[in-house]
Formats: sequence, C-alpha cells, structure tokens
Amino acid sequence: MEDKYYKISAIIIITALVFGAVMIVLPHPLFSGVPAEGTAFVIEKGESLGAVAHELADQNLVVSRYLFVAYAIFTGQERNFKAGEYIIPPRPSIGGLVNIFAGGKGESGDITVTVPEGTNLADLGKILSKSGLPVKTGDFLGPDMLKMEGYLFPDTYRFRPGTETKEIAQTMRDNFDGKVRQAHPTILESRLRRTIIIASILEKEVRDARDMKLVAGIIEKRLAKNMPLEIDATVTYGVCYPKFLAGQYCDVSLANIVDNLKVNMPYNTYRNMGLPAGPISNPGLAAIEAALNPEKSDYLYYLTAKDGTTIFSKTGAEHERARSKYLK
Repeated sequence: MEDKYYKISAIIIITALVFGAVMIVLPHPLFSGVPAEGTAFVIEKGESLGAVAHELADQNLVVSRYLFVAYAIFTGQERNFKAGEYIIPPRPSIGGLVNIFAGGKGESGDITVTVPEGTNLADLGKILSKSGLPVKTGDFLGPDMLKMEGYLFPDTYRFRPGTETKEIAQTMRDNFDGKVRQAHPTILESRLRRTIIIASILEKEVRDARDMKLVAGIIEKRLAKNMPLEIDATVTYGVCYPKFLAGQYCDVSLANIVDNLKVNMPYNTYRNMGLPAGPISNPGLAAIEAALNPEKSDYLYYLTAKDGTTIFSKTGAEHERARSKYLK
C-alpha cells in the first residue's frame, strides 16, 4: 500500500514538472487574444517581479503568473529585467517572455544610448542630443551639472522617449553608485574622489588595462616626489572648462596644448603640483580599478605613441628620446 502511494506521488510530481516545462518552453493556445502585430507591455522603473507577473496574467500573456515568477527566479533572470515598453509577439512562451525582459530582445519604444568610457560631460550632452531624447548639447554643462563630472557611469542605457536631462543624469549616477560603491562599500569619500580624478585621467591617456595600472603607478610616484604630473589631457580640459561653466560645448581634442602650458588654471598639471581640480571624464570600471591598484615600477615617464601604444621611460633623457622617436 505504501509503495503504491509513493508511485502515485511520483507520477503526480513528474506530470506537474513535465506540464510546467511544456508551458515554459512552448507557446500556448490560450494566447489567442494577442494580435498578429504583437501587443505593448510596459515594465515601469523599479517594478517588482510579482507586479510584472500579475500584469502579464491580467493581460492573458501567461497561463500562470506563479510559473512565470518561478522560472524567472530559477534562471536568475529576474535581476536583469529592464524597464521599458516592449512589443510582445503573438503566443509567447514563459521562457520567451523572461528572455525578452532580461535581454531586451523584444521590440521596444525605448531609446538605446551607449556612453563610452572616458566621455566628458560636454560630449555626453552631444551624444544624447543626437539620440532622439529631449536633450540639448549644453544641457550637461554649467556649474551645477559639472559637479557630476566623473560620477555618471559610462554604459549602455535604455530611456523612455521624453526622458529629460535630470532623470538621465540620476539614472547614470545611480548606476555609478550600484557598480562602484557596491564594489568598494567602505571607501571614504575623499579617497573615492581622488580615485575618480586619477581614473578619469587614465581614460584619456591610456588604452590598455595593464598600462592603466602602470600609469597610475607613475602618477602616484610623481605625486610622492612632488613632481608636476605634466599631463596633456588635463590641460586641454582646462582650456575648455570656462566654456563648460558657461554651458557652451567645447571639443577638448581640438584645444591648443602648446599655447596653454604656461596658463595658470586649476587643470594645468604642468604649472601646478598635485592632481587637477576635478575629474576630466567619466571613467569605467577598468580605469577605476587601476587607480585603486597602481602598479609599482621603475618608470617615471610615459607617452602615447601615434598608434595608441604607451611608451614608458625611466629617465628624462630616455623620455626625450622616446618623444623624438614616436611623436615626430
């Protein structure tokens, strides 16, 4: 009798698992109400998995909201759901819906914007102004916005059409807090700012992640020796900074370095000792980690060759020879 009970229980469990698997993988005929062109479905920012599942069930897009929740949690995809408006295809499977929301694979009315590592606020405004969002080139400039230089995390974002500058900036700042502060929760604000300044320099000066650590080590060594950093990228940012304060776009890549080396300004690391007044770009994780983990070496100088490689030197004389060889 007991064996018969266990056999019946096993059959019930196996049947339930098979039925659940079928509902997850295959489209279900109950979804006949979805038009051939698909139906719109919106996930609001901060909306919970349970709320999403409830709305799907209300619109008859899933046969079981509990199965949807269970599958999303089991696969670990619920942490990857992205807010936005999706076009749900006819007769979607539960597995297909989870993949759509987690990977952004469905058609959406959202605007996707990629912000490269090392983008400064002036260029960020330029990128966003061309994206279709209601952002003008100078919207990320001016005294208040410039306080966020270095803290708007470079990444690929999806914004609802009509999202304005303040919300975009907050989203990028929240991303910074989520990825940087969570990775280093005990870092003091003073050390974080110092780190971001150095990382923002590395983004403009170095391409390779390993070289970033070596250059970070050179920066720390020169600071310890009370030597000027003599970094071109800080000078070009300083040339544009007065325009940034006035809300005007300025391309740092076109700034004249030679004519401004002797100009007394907070970002001139040829004339002034120490770090510049603030970050000169918005760094990514590789540059931030390099700034936090500088590599010690015998080098005291570096330059970037025309092909983008970094050339290191131990002495001033060796550095001058490298300049003649790689830059002329």
